[in-house]
This record gives sequence, structure tokens and C-alpha cells, in this order.
Amino acid sequence: MNKYNSIAIFLVLVGILFASCSAERKQMRKYLLKGTLAQKDSAAFYFYERGDYEKANFLFEELMGRYRGKPEYENIIYHYAWSKFKQSYYIIASHYFEQYAKQFPTSPRAEECAFQQAYCYYMESAPYYLDQGYTAKAIDQFQYFLVAYPESERVKEANDIITSLRERLAKKAFEQARLYFNMSNFKGAVTSFEVMIQEFPDSRYQEEANLMLFKSMVGLAENSTERRKENRYLDAIETYERFVDRFPNSPYIKEAESLYVKAKRGLGRLKADEAEQSSEE
Repeated sequence: MNKYNSIAIFLVLVGILFASCSAERKQMRKYLLKGTLAQKDSAAFYFYERGDYEKANFLFEELMGRYRGKPEYENIIYHYAWSKFKQSYYIIASHYFEQYAKQFPTSPRAEECAFQQAYCYYMESAPYYLDQGYTAKAIDQFQYFLVAYPESERVKEANDIITSLRERLAKKAFEQARLYFNMSNFKGAVTSFEVMIQEFPDSRYQEEANLMLFKSMVGLAENSTERRKENRYLDAIETYERFVDRFPNSPYIKEAESLYVKAKRGLGRLKADEAEQSSEE
């Protein structure tokens, strides 16, 4: 047999295969609207396995209603959740993963579905500058997962995702606080940086946030009424001391030292004015 005959045979076989697939697909398409329950079941998984999730979903939705309370329901709701996930309908998918985990807690798939419920919120979470509602929900759901499945092989992944999501929240908090500072709302900046530092102690923004807190406190002291300046300068100086103790090798040390000198001079002027007033009395 020469090579041309081999190519011809190959092309014939490919043609037969495609014709067979095409005929099978046409048959499955007929089951979308017309077909027995078993035929629609077969068609749903046919489309699912080939990535045609829209048609699969259409059939799964009908099958869930008809199989409810029957053994087949478990497999249908599982694949329906996954088909929604693969179409990027994450909130809908999360709902059905949750339903599966609750209704079939002893199933080998329950752990997977509990993880996917949280993962859907993670996929839906927005960049830091937008609303972080789904970020917070994802963190909560992953924490529930860790409590429910402490020995799971997915524990590390869940912890890594929680860390990345908390870092996103930390960045949002940091940027909001810095916005107050840039607007010269030093009181709002001080409060916001203090909250951010306390809530996200392991964030990579901690060092810069502590510097910004000190800068905000100096700004607040400088713009305060005379009776409040002294205590606010003292608070700023104390914050500087904590900063250099915690970050002795910080690249911000020189900037912090310059502000420290400024705060000490401001405090010194207040003391001198007080002494002068006392002598006059």
C-alpha cells in the first residue's frame, strides 16, 4: 500500500468519524425539547462532556426537578453546579455547591463542593478599589471550610487564598487612609491608619502604614488648636519611637527622622511659649 492510499483511507475514516459525531449530536439536540427522561439525561451529560454548558444547563434544570428526591438527583445537582461555574456564573454555582454539601454531607464530593462554594466567591471578588463584599464572603467561607475539613489536601490552597484576599482588603484600607492624608484630613487619616494597622498586622503594607500614621499625627499636631498641640506632638513622637523600634532598617528611616525633628521643634516652641507666658505672669 503506497502512502497515497494510506492518506485516502485516513481521510475516509476521519470523514466517517465526523459524520458519526454529527449524527450523534443531531440526535442529542432532538432530546433537548423532545425525549424521554433517560434520553434527556444522556443528552445533558453528552453536552456537558463536550463543553456545551448552555445546553447541558437547560437539561440539568429540568432533570433536577424531575429527579428531586431520587438517587439520580445528587449527580445532576453536582454537574449543574460545575456547569454554572464553567460558564463563570459564580454566585449561582456557589449556591448549588452549597446545596450539594448540605444535602449530601457524607458524599466523597461534599468536601470538594464546600471548597468550591468558597472558591466561587473568590472568583467573583472585585479589585481592591471596588466593593469588597464578595471578598469578605470568600474569606468567611474558606474559614468555614478549614474548620469543617482541617485534614483536607486543600487546606494550603485555602489558606493561601485567604492570605491573598486579606492583602486585598489591607490595600483597600491603606489607600482609603492615604486618601484622607492627601486631602489633609489628618484626623481621619490617623484613625484609618490605626484601624488598618490593627486589623491587618501581617500585611506587606504595615511598614508604610506605620510611617503614614506618624506623618498624619505630625500633620494633625501642626493643624491643631494650641491647647491640643502638645499632647498630639507627644503622641506623634511616641509613634515615631515605635516605628524605629519595629522597623530599624526601614528605607523610610530618613524621612521619619526628618519628621521627628520637625515634631520635636514644634514641641520645643510650645514649651518655650509656655515658659515665656509663665515668666510674664
